[in-house]
Amino acid sequence: MKYWLTMLMVSMLFVLSACSGEEKVAKEGEETGGNSKEQTITFLQPGLDQPNQKEPVEKMIKRFEEENPGIKVELQSVGWGEAYQKLVTGFSSGESPDVFYAGTRWMPAFAQMGGIMPLDEYAEDKMKEYHDGLQENVKFQDKIYAIPRAFSARSLIYRSDLIEEPPTTWDELVETAKKVQSENKGMYGLGIAGAKHVSTTDQYFNYLFQNNGEVFNAKGEVVLDSPEAIEALTFYRDLYTKHKVVPNPIEYNREQLPILFKEGKIAMFVIGPWAKSMMGLEPDNDSTPFKTALLPKGEKMANVLVSDSLMVSAKTENPEAAWKLIEFMTSAEEQLAYDKEHGLVPIQKAEAEDPFFNEDPYFSTFVEMVQYGEPQPKPTAWEPFQDIISEAVQKAMNNEDPKKALKEAVKEIKDQKLEPK
Repeated sequence: MKYWLTMLMVSMLFVLSACSGEEKVAKEGEETGGNSKEQTITFLQPGLDQPNQKEPVEKMIKRFEEENPGIKVELQSVGWGEAYQKLVTGFSSGESPDVFYAGTRWMPAFAQMGGIMPLDEYAEDKMKEYHDGLQENVKFQDKIYAIPRAFSARSLIYRSDLIEEPPTTWDELVETAKKVQSENKGMYGLGIAGAKHVSTTDQYFNYLFQNNGEVFNAKGEVVLDSPEAIEALTFYRDLYTKHKVVPNPIEYNREQLPILFKEGKIAMFVIGPWAKSMMGLEPDNDSTPFKTALLPKGEKMANVLVSDSLMVSAKTENPEAAWKLIEFMTSAEEQLAYDKEHGLVPIQKAEAEDPFFNEDPYFSTFVEMVQYGEPQPKPTAWEPFQDIISEAVQKAMNNEDPKKALKEAVKEIKDQKLEPK
């Protein structure tokens, strides 16, 4: 009898111990979002092969993992030139990263492919933190598909030792360029982009929007052959063919202009705030001192707001963890640090109050230009669209009638079904 009593007591202790263990596992599961197993998500950010780019992202991920012990993040990267195709391939194979950093201009195509998930249930309140133009830029068919991560407005950078007052209108831009060019042998008054490159579309669109032009109307129909669009391209062409104040635009994309400026080959150019880091110069340097100014305006003040965004794969198995990563990356503290470190325009409204941005004469001009920003157009696929636009600009630079060039572009956009109707 004693033997059986002892065995019964041992059995009861075993059962109680097992129940206690199950309760502990259940409790741990609740604390990690209902799943005791550690989650791993992948995050892709292109361009981390460039100098000083990877380490800050790795540190950010470490901070996230410390705050979210149940989630691990696997960092991936490719060059920007390969990023679009890698993501498209990943959508079709089911191997796309859970979260990725990409050009907002790609978002409509990704949404139509079914590659990214709508974020409305997560992001409705979050979007109020961003400038109005950016809020619209991450929507497709009235759904939110991305969260802004980086963006830039445009300003005029000019040689402050050679130009006393920066130009404020298109006419003054030509006059100032001619004057400084005549007074400085071997220097062009201005530099613009015309290479087959995404930056050529943005450079032309600044003038298009300033002339009250549009790429697509409210119905999503292409209207790039309007009188306003033709006038804007004619002015852009005339800087080279008529006024002769710029070096051959077809030879340069926008990112090459800071180097021409630093070398003393041009006196003015239009770009985003990253130009300073590209030149490696402070505005008050001795060799090529410079300042920033609002863009010379046409019929109105306007400039293109270009942004990069964070998106979530439609095939992710961990949407909650993916959203936690995005929330962390775009928190006020993390976003402010990111923009300061990379020399970007403050992307969230509250950031603009930081003295770093609004008291620095260099950055304050870019911040002021945000209020005049208009989002990039959203064709159904960006890559063929940018080629069509840059080809139209190049035709004009080669003395083809701008009206003819734009009508051909409109036909191509329609034929390739790139209208966001």
